[in-house]
Amino acid sequence: MAPTLAQLRAVDALARTGQFSRAAREIGVSQPTVSAQVQAFESASPFRIFHRDGHSIRVAPEAESLVAKIRIALACLDEIERDMRGEGGAAARRLSLGFSAHRLIMPILSAFVRRHGEIRVVTRGGPSAELIEAVLKGDLDLAAISRPAPDPRLVCFELARCRIVVYGQKGHAALASGAIRIADLDGQKMVLWNRLSGTRSLLDRLAEAAGIVLDPVMEVATLDVAYAAAAVGIGLAIAVEGEVEADEHIDVAVLEDAGSDIGHYLVTLPEYVRHAAVAAFLALAAEGVVGPAPARF
Repeated sequence: MAPTLAQLRAVDALARTGQFSRAAREIGVSQPTVSAQVQAFESASPFRIFHRDGHSIRVAPEAESLVAKIRIALACLDEIERDMRGEGGAAARRLSLGFSAHRLIMPILSAFVRRHGEIRVVTRGGPSAELIEAVLKGDLDLAAISRPAPDPRLVCFELARCRIVVYGQKGHAALASGAIRIADLDGQKMVLWNRLSGTRSLLDRLAEAAGIVLDPVMEVATLDVAYAAAAVGIGLAIAVEGEVEADEHIDVAVLEDAGSDIGHYLVTLPEYVRHAAVAAFLALAAEGVVGPAPARF
């Protein structure tokens, strides 16, 4: 039996909130109604939709793709309803955008906000692998991520192809020439992104291929912390070219090894490409509005 719209809304609300009571408040029905709608949907499904552990409810791994499609379908339905009410354009629309390198996405994001001020943009920073999973689950409409090659599970629009740079405290001997090789990092103290980062994953692969062991004395999750740690001499840090520039506190050197470049991609699910807000963002990206924003730490 085909699922009803009420069932889809109940499943989506429960997936996002993790509680029947919160899901009920969000969609404006009673808690027993949400429970009945979810139960009816689960009964018709060939696999488990939710895992329940006491008061904690989460989407089962095998249902993540299905729940993402439900979220997309409901977003498209909301667009249809707005158009049918004559609101047209992008009125009251929303775009959820994740990014791993804020300086690289900021020029296009600022251009998008100027051109489409009627679309409410909700942003989220994080490492590339984490953002990809959020897109696959439908938690994000679109993400700007860094990785060596496109992800075959997603539609990938390449914004730029960038080199990796290594930076550290002003006057660091390893950075004096403005160029560095992966072998030069052998024995160096490092300030590295966590392992969900695309640039960290690439550096780890290059180090393994070169037969060296990196020495991360500190792992970070934000660029400002990485910069501050490198600037005071805790260790050498890495970034996508354009994220950091040499200044009175740090020197920067380009990593010259073959295969050390990385792509910066906008990624979304195939089902979302024609969604109005996503399509508008991708269209602006296609115009070539991209480049590093001014650094501020």
